[in-house]
Amino acid sequence: MRKTYFVAVLASLAFFVGAIGAAEERPIAILHARLIDGRGGAAIEDATIVLRGNSIEYAGPSREAKVPADAQVIAGAGKTVLPGLADLHVHLQGAWDGIGVDLLGYQRYFNAMLYAGVTTVLDTGNYQPWVLQLRQEQAAGRLRAPRIYCVGAMIDAADPAWPDLAYPLASRYQIPAFVERDKLAKVDLIKAYANLSDRMLRRLVEEAAKAGLRIVVDQWDRNGSPDLVATGIAGFAHAPTRKMSNEDIQFFHDKGLFDISTLVVHESFARTRFADTRFLREPFLADTEPSWFLSETEEFAKKPQSDDEKKATATALEEFEESSKNVKRLWDAGVLLAAGTDAPYPGVFQGESLHHELELMVRAGLTPLQAIQSATYNAARIMNAEKEWGSLQVGLRATLIVVAGQPDKNISDTRKIEMVIQDGRIVDRAALKFDAKRDGGFRVVPGTFVP
Repeated sequence: MRKTYFVAVLASLAFFVGAIGAAEERPIAILHARLIDGRGGAAIEDATIVLRGNSIEYAGPSREAKVPADAQVIAGAGKTVLPGLADLHVHLQGAWDGIGVDLLGYQRYFNAMLYAGVTTVLDTGNYQPWVLQLRQEQAAGRLRAPRIYCVGAMIDAADPAWPDLAYPLASRYQIPAFVERDKLAKVDLIKAYANLSDRMLRRLVEEAAKAGLRIVVDQWDRNGSPDLVATGIAGFAHAPTRKMSNEDIQFFHDKGLFDISTLVVHESFARTRFADTRFLREPFLADTEPSWFLSETEEFAKKPQSDDEKKATATALEEFEESSKNVKRLWDAGVLLAAGTDAPYPGVFQGESLHHELELMVRAGLTPLQAIQSATYNAARIMNAEKEWGSLQVGLRATLIVVAGQPDKNISDTRKIEMVIQDGRIVDRAALKFDAKRDGGFRVVPGTFVP
């Protein structure tokens, strides 16, 4: 019994270390690659990147590089190096339908994210103790996952839209206690949700400011409204779906708010991606998800809609198109915009959908370099961490992806990942693929999806 247990422990430890990537004793040098540093500038065509420990030692033209004699050399010719990607709107407990709950599937989600080069996430609403523990274990190196930021539980009105994920705010006298709780938990932002009144929101903003905390808001079709902008919030968790005047856009900019795009979730409600479900067989999904997860999504895509559902979908299509316009207008106005997905929802997946988000942003009018910036440097700026990660500069975290092709010219080339390096360690992507015997593939009872 003891011997069997000891062997099992060793096997588990070997998998854990191998999947994360054993600590590199030698520096890593990626030679003669194209370099996109994430800050929006043109790619350096012949660049070398040197990583030592968990930091970037050099990132620039190859002619100026000093490659350590003992470096582990990686040939970069014909490939592009860019920062690891960040998804600033996820829910780590969600089932595929966006309604059900899958608290047991977190490792599969994390594997899918890292496999797709998503190395940082912001969870924007969850069971607070649970997500705080995930954040803690990842930071300590005991959990294979992207870097986790979180808002903890959302703060909503007395009858919250998501009762299990929110704290009900029925009186202004509750606000100091709620903020103090979040301050002690060291949440990264506080999220105010759909039913909160403007008066309560203002008081929450004021109290949070005393504690050094910022408020991000999701109030559905009110996102982007001047009334909400004027409350002193830091930003919105979704691109606005409402029609915005030039004055609205300028007010948004002048107040210094940020915005998180989430075009893919608006597309999900509009169901446009389900016109062709062949994307479900692409590697990011086929390699990391259990078969039932994909088959249930496909069944949903093929299910006939009622007349009421068709009307809701038509409305959602209008909102998707409006949000796409707003993403472009906000960017052009100089608003700090970052990429996010709101995964999971039908057709919105952890990992894969961030790449689709970038594609939708380009379709909306952003350049590929701008889209990449939204998922790297801009994301770090929103989290006040641009001096730590988000771009490939000397002294920053050695977290990056290596892709085939030229994603600054064809954004879909971000999907052609050949290597992921997280904090100076090469991630074993093969170990991230779904294994039914190892990963279990826990089932959930799907909820009723209401667009």
